[in-house]
Amino acid sequence: MSRGEKKGSRTRKLTRGQKKTVAKKAARKRTKLPSSFRLTWQVLGIIRNYWKPLGGIVLVYLVLNIIFASGISGLGSSVTEIKANLENGDRFWNALGGFGSLVGSGGASGSQTASILQSILVILESLVIIWALRQLLAGNKIKVKQAYYLSMAPLIPFLIVVAVIFIQLLPLTFGAPVIGTILTAIFNSGALLTSLFIIFFSALAAWSFYMISSSIFALYIVTLPDMQPRQALRSAKNLVKYRRWALMRKVAFLPIFILVVMAAVVVPLILFVSFLVAPVFYILSMLVILFIHSYLYSLYRSMLE
Repeated sequence: MSRGEKKGSRTRKLTRGQKKTVAKKAARKRTKLPSSFRLTWQVLGIIRNYWKPLGGIVLVYLVLNIIFASGISGLGSSVTEIKANLENGDRFWNALGGFGSLVGSGGASGSQTASILQSILVILESLVIIWALRQLLAGNKIKVKQAYYLSMAPLIPFLIVVAVIFIQLLPLTFGAPVIGTILTAIFNSGALLTSLFIIFFSALAAWSFYMISSSIFALYIVTLPDMQPRQALRSAKNLVKYRRWALMRKVAFLPIFILVVMAAVVVPLILFVSFLVAPVFYILSMLVILFIHSYLYSLYRSMLE
């Protein structure tokens, strides 16, 4: 064969734009992701089908949280303040903000030690739930003690991915207060200051949310055997490629749905049956971590199909 024939037979390399076009076409051919409500229904089905092992895991978590993180101790004053704001119609938004903070904290004690212990328990419990979900959905039978014994192997890689997510949240966590301080020093007009702050806050929130919309799936990838954190983050980024906006909508649905459900159950209790708020809220807050991981893991599995 002549040199010209060899040259003509070589595979033509694609340009960067052509590679992007090919990747987009491949992404369109993937299985369509389920809707947020369908994912929610799938999660309820998972909890219903495997309620014994998952319920046992959550029960152990509840006990550990009460013992080590002073779980119920932070509820009393918050509930009283929310009730007072709800009864005063002019303070509805204060009540909403207070309830959002209560849900976000899980009712934990305000002490720094309790918050640190609760964060540690959340990380450990996340590993347990992820391991349990992977085994159960693969058709394997498990026991609660197995879940706690066998799920801790990827702890260090998991913590590294969590650290990356924390760094990606920095623009929102620290950027908004800094921008607020700068704007306050520059502008005197309250309306203008508020508008600019909302714009910058929204931009920072969108930036952080865009970054973590792929990294949160690395939490599930990094728990696979012999998986490195960098490899997990790269795999998660490739997994969400060209369908990140659809995934962002489904991820954003999760906290909104949780807040609405918690409010529908807890707010009437705050207004009419206050003594039931602590136990009901605390049980629900323990179930939230199970729901979150079941939802995100189901979404992760749907991306693999």
